[in-house]
Amino acid sequence: MIFVLADTHVPERMAALPGKFLSQVRPGDVIFHAGDFVRLEVLQTLEGLATVHGVRGNMDEPRIRELLPESKVVKLQGKRIGVCHGSGSPHKLEERVYRELGAKCDVLIFGHSHAPLNKKIGDILVFNPGSLSGNLVPPFAATYGVLTIEGEDVWGEIHEID
Repeated sequence: MIFVLADTHVPERMAALPGKFLSQVRPGDVIFHAGDFVRLEVLQTLEGLATVHGVRGNMDEPRIRELLPESKVVKLQGKRIGVCHGSGSPHKLEERVYRELGAKCDVLIFGHSHAPLNKKIGDILVFNPGSLSGNLVPPFAATYGVLTIEGEDVWGEIHEID
């Protein structure tokens, strides 16, 4: 399974990663994290469960900023998956990250806005999983994403944690 996270904000917004999410992850799974882990221990916890492709966010501590790039493109199952955090106002954020990274990938994952987004711009899936610590826009639920790649097709789903 391919999980997509962003804006976990541990321990600022929640004490730990939700057990309801962690219990789903299996060895062999892949986790993309679009930044704002906040603490290195969150990255280490995820790396103990699955392969993690992460980037740093604006709220990450210096140890994470030293380890992770601002953006990256990973080839997975024949698809180029770009990951960045994003910055600035949430207004038109997807357009800004698309201009920055979109031409390099088939899937563009970003965070920062705490607002789930799952749409196509041209042939590129633009995907924000929202925040595992709770979104800043209605319905305010904690969310994560799942990507599915089947042959030439790729799609995303947003899941809520109740």
